[in-house]
Amino acid sequence: MNTSKIPTWFWIVSVLALLWNGMGVFAFISDFNMSPEKLSAFTVEQQAVLAEYPSWTKIFYGLATIAGFLGCVGLLMRRSWAVPMFFASLIGIIVQQGHSIFMTRALEVFGTATALVFPAVILVAAIVLLFFARSARGKGWLT
Repeated sequence: MNTSKIPTWFWIVSVLALLWNGMGVFAFISDFNMSPEKLSAFTVEQQAVLAEYPSWTKIFYGLATIAGFLGCVGLLMRRSWAVPMFFASLIGIIVQQGHSIFMTRALEVFGTATALVFPAVILVAAIVLLFFARSARGKGWLT
């Protein structure tokens, strides 16, 4: 396999994806370690919704962010295991956000932008990255 056959845009997309997923990992760590002071910045109703989330949703949140980040590392290392990492990330997103949208009052309490639009952007980005990695693997850019 010849590295020179990999287009520059592959590397640009991979680095941007790493930055995007790095922000996701940072958000997960921040949410997971939320201090009482930071929690107090939310309204009482928002705090109640956050308190209702079962602990298993945090596991899927972690899976979504960490697997997505590792998928990006795999892209930059040109490894085919990036594909299952992005698939695991997508599963984590679907489960965690599906719970948030359909099993809680998050949409009502946090509003459309926070509870629906941004999660949709995250979902679309995850789907695009999965197809991007699968395409790269199919072209022989990942080993």
